[in-house]
Amino acid sequence: MKRISSLLVCLGMACCVLAQDDTTSTPSVSGGFIGAGNYSRFKITDRGNLPLESKWKWGYAAGMYFNFPVSRGFSIEPQVLFSTMGSYVENNSVEISNQQINYLSVPLLMKFHLGHYVALAVGPQFDFSLWAKERRTKVDNKDNFKGTSIGATGGIEFFPHGRVSLYGRYTHGLTKIQEPSNNPPYAYNQLFQAGLKFKLFGNAKKPAPLPPPPPAPPVIVDSDNDGVADSLDKCPTVPGIAKYNGCPIPDSDGDGVNDEEDKCPQQAGSPRYNGCPVPDSDGDGINDDEDKCPKEKGVAKYNGCPVPDGDKDGIPDSEDKCPGIAGVPENGGCPAIPKFNANNIQFVTGKATLTAAAVRELTEIVEYLNKYQQIKLEIDGHTDNVGKAASNQLLSEKRAASVKAALVKRGIASDRLTTVGHGMDQPIEDNSTPAGRARNRRVEFRFAE
Repeated sequence: MKRISSLLVCLGMACCVLAQDDTTSTPSVSGGFIGAGNYSRFKITDRGNLPLESKWKWGYAAGMYFNFPVSRGFSIEPQVLFSTMGSYVENNSVEISNQQINYLSVPLLMKFHLGHYVALAVGPQFDFSLWAKERRTKVDNKDNFKGTSIGATGGIEFFPHGRVSLYGRYTHGLTKIQEPSNNPPYAYNQLFQAGLKFKLFGNAKKPAPLPPPPPAPPVIVDSDNDGVADSLDKCPTVPGIAKYNGCPIPDSDGDGVNDEEDKCPQQAGSPRYNGCPVPDSDGDGINDDEDKCPKEKGVAKYNGCPVPDGDKDGIPDSEDKCPGIAGVPENGGCPAIPKFNANNIQFVTGKATLTAAAVRELTEIVEYLNKYQQIKLEIDGHTDNVGKAASNQLLSEKRAASVKAALVKRGIASDRLTTVGHGMDQPIEDNSTPAGRARNRRVEFRFAE
């Protein structure tokens, strides 16, 4: 709270430095209503070993004020407010009291007007208790508090001479508020207040009279306002310069660069290039102002730069599925999948278990995946047409999964491999011969996005 009050005072002083008093007369006596919000607590001292903590509590204030000016920069302002204050009190973080006290508060403020828009106020405040209640227990306990207490208050007010003004101030209790007052711990009121003042009567400061206007200069007719009198202007309706007798500087090619500064006066150009056309150094049809690769032919899509091919594999990055690795067109710009003998990837008859020879056949695929860590593959399982379609479909899925398991076992991350079973739907040979059926019983690898 000390930081908040310090910030409020600093803000007020800064406003005072910037605000200048442009008035000369002293305002009259004024007065009106006040409405404000209170943020208060009990400041507890001499608590000894008692773990008491006082918390802030909201309240309100309303009443009247009267302002008596002494000079242009100083006035005295008594106020009469009905004000609610109080505090939450905790013992070992357990709330033991929710106290509210209603006061008739009488601040007696001395106001220093540092400009027309800001004033600082300080002075004593006298609080007369009207009523008190412990909200937590709903017990009226006015006798627990002194009838009168005194505090010191100070703050800042904005637009103090207006019909509506804004103020904020802090009040610090100087006398104890509890009865009996000689038994520690002791409590003092502590309050932040912010509110609005509504003036009902009184005159604001009157602004100083304006200085008399300077004598009018002699009348010179200059219809086009170019600084050349019409009597000397050969182009009186078109702004120009004295060098050309009031006419504009010529611009033969109409490019906005006058002939005096145009290095290509007969060819429309750009001011940046002194009236000459924007160059196209690489002749790719994109001028150097817009060409991000002005020394290298390119295309408009890439702002004059060549189509990017980061891995130099002849496949533009926009079409390359592996733009950081040189690859082949048939694999979308990714490295070619190693060739292997699909016939050697055999399974135990009628099962999805790989033979030892089949596992060895996967060595090149493992090396490929270890080399290109970002590549993902799809494992496709196929069968011949012997048996029912549903059985073959299930068998192809299991065999593809078996190949995936073998690769995972050899250190390949599972999330880089997906499996698909195609059953007997995609033969590559005639199933009517034993050799054809053997070719159709296969596992294939494809690049997966």
